[in-house]
Amino acid sequence: MEYKEDLRIIRTRKLLSATLLDMMEESSIEKISVIDLCKRAMVNRATFYAHFEDKYHLLSFALEELKDSVYESFTREVPAASPKELFRKLVMMAVEYLSDKHNHVARIVEHNRNEKVVHTLTDSLAQSIRYQLGKFKTTHPSAVPPQMTAVCYAGALVSLLMWLLDNPAVLEDKDIDKYLEALIEENLK
Repeated sequence: MEYKEDLRIIRTRKLLSATLLDMMEESSIEKISVIDLCKRAMVNRATFYAHFEDKYHLLSFALEELKDSVYESFTREVPAASPKELFRKLVMMAVEYLSDKHNHVARIVEHNRNEKVVHTLTDSLAQSIRYQLGKFKTTHPSAVPPQMTAVCYAGALVSLLMWLLDNPAVLEDKDIDKYLEALIEENLK
């Protein structure tokens, strides 16, 4: 007989996860207390601790859901003739994605630069890039394993995005597209 998880448990975990992510749009995880989280979710503290050891355990759970969201955003069809063109388009997508002030992920990253959040974003982008690079394995073979290329590009992309978040005036520059285009052109021959 197959075990099915109780719907109430699933609902409670999702509620706590969504509440934490909502709160992380306004503040860092370090400043969020379990008491405030429970008040906002309208859940008893005992219920919280029945599902999670602490807020960092909940953060791990919530980031897995966030990871899926980022992966889905970057694995949709991106028409490109080469890996270089693909990466250029992914960079532009990522810049638009994080510069959108209404974007849930952008606001979370803006307030939470801890290792777990950054690693989740990097890992998710690396998975997306690897998926996208898989489309070129016969037309543009590479001596570098796709996972290594994906991790390298994702790390560079996340570092660039963090810098852009710290320097919002750059995002307002009307030539940002040209700068990013030149950056990729000069470094990915």
